Amino acid sequence: MATLTSRLPSVTTENILVASAVFFTIYLTSLAFHRLYLSPISHFPGPKFAALSKWYEFYYEVILRGKYSEHIAELHKVYGPIIRITPTEVHIKDAPFYETLFAKNAKSAKDPWFSTRFGNETSVFSTCDAAHHKLRRSCLNPYFSKRATDQCEPIVQSKITYASSKVKTDYSPSSNTPFNLARMWDAFSGDVIMEVSFGFSYNSLASPSFRDSFHDCFLALSEFGGLACQFPFLGPIMEAVPDWLVRMTNPPLDRMLTLIADLGRQVDVVKSEFAAGKKPQHPTVFHEMLRHDLPPEEFAPRRLRDEAQTVVGAGLTTTAWSITNACYYLIESAALQEKLHRELVKAIPDINAADAFALRKLEKLPFLKGCVKEGVRMSIGATGRIPRIWKTPLQFKEWVIPAGTTVSMNHQDILFDEEIFPQPGKMVPERWAGNPKAPDGNSLEQYFVAFGKGDRSCLGVNLALMEVTLALAHLFRKFRLELFETNREDVLLAHDFFLPSPKSESKGVRVKVVEIYEK
Repeated sequence: MATLTSRLPSVTTENILVASAVFFTIYLTSLAFHRLYLSPISHFPGPKFAALSKWYEFYYEVILRGKYSEHIAELHKVYGPIIRITPTEVHIKDAPFYETLFAKNAKSAKDPWFSTRFGNETSVFSTCDAAHHKLRRSCLNPYFSKRATDQCEPIVQSKITYASSKVKTDYSPSSNTPFNLARMWDAFSGDVIMEVSFGFSYNSLASPSFRDSFHDCFLALSEFGGLACQFPFLGPIMEAVPDWLVRMTNPPLDRMLTLIADLGRQVDVVKSEFAAGKKPQHPTVFHEMLRHDLPPEEFAPRRLRDEAQTVVGAGLTTTAWSITNACYYLIESAALQEKLHRELVKAIPDINAADAFALRKLEKLPFLKGCVKEGVRMSIGATGRIPRIWKTPLQFKEWVIPAGTTVSMNHQDILFDEEIFPQPGKMVPERWAGNPKAPDGNSLEQYFVAFGKGDRSCLGVNLALMEVTLALAHLFRKFRLELFETNREDVLLAHDFFLPSPKSESKGVRVKVVEIYEK
């Protein structure tokens, strides 16, 4: 009589593989069925492939290199103002709703899925929980307050004065030599944020053709961020890779590695000085953080380094891009450039006077203020979608978004909304004159969202506006410029790496000096 054991099928590798395939198929089928029909957000409109898998997003973000935001804008034209763009996320395109989604509210948190983008998970930027974010931000707010930023004006003035003197010497009309404005402003913003925040800089403005800026390394890091979000395990792997190998395989990251190493050393110095009660010659953002009564883990070297990297990245790329955009559109239009120059000449009859470019005076010039606003608006700021998770249901028009759903919006959907900013692709400084209103009756300022809104708005907004204002004032009071082999494709958003990027083959905004105004 055959035994029971002998009647059972033998366990072979083939049987294990078949069983695994069956179970995996059942799992995928069940997952797909749940996402498409049982998910709390299954009734929201949008492409089925986006609801089914994040590979849909991967294709546009990684394969097509930062094209998902552009694709989402097209989807809104088909499906309406609210669409499902991933298995767990809905996206909204509705300018007035921005105030609701990003209001100061403990009910909302940042989606952890996005926190791996820049490899600085312990920074205030990547902190997801609202209470924890508030704790970390509280020790940075005083350092970047309006009052504290005003004290940094001499630093900004010295950097822009040096930059304009270099333009005058190296790129005079007689030389007929073009230079890259985008590179110059990257170098300028990099030197400013380093000097203001950490008491030193790499003096990138002094490098030949302004080429030694952080532009390439932050662009490479932001592009990698799309991949890091899709595969979070890549971050720790990259951390473990030796620096020499990273430099060899991805040369643009060389300066980032140098920056991280230098900031790490400064963290050690500041902590030892702080422990010894030594008063610093130049208080840094580290000193500001250390003087707050926070849990010990908030002062871990990695935590401080992550914060420092965030301060540099946030204070450099978007500011430089705002100035570059403003310059492009002003130079593109001879009428705009001339109008700004006339206003500046009237306000600054002598460029060599001690307080010629004092910020308090420049902030009162209406056309300059409009140029600053338009430059910032058209540069967008952070271009990646901004995600929030609400702990309670969220009402959007006739839709009720379930608690725990990731809800996101994009700045460009608002800043380039034709109903709010007519002719959004055109620089119109006059639209900011007086107390402008949007067509819906709200203040136009309500829709000026390039710096964000709410408790996670841009920390360095005061410094950024100072830099843009002084940069435009110095440049267009002292020089008349013309574009060189440059067109709008060199400033238009082509790749959304969370930070804006023009077409890959762009050589930057290149210009020539046509005239120098000596007085």
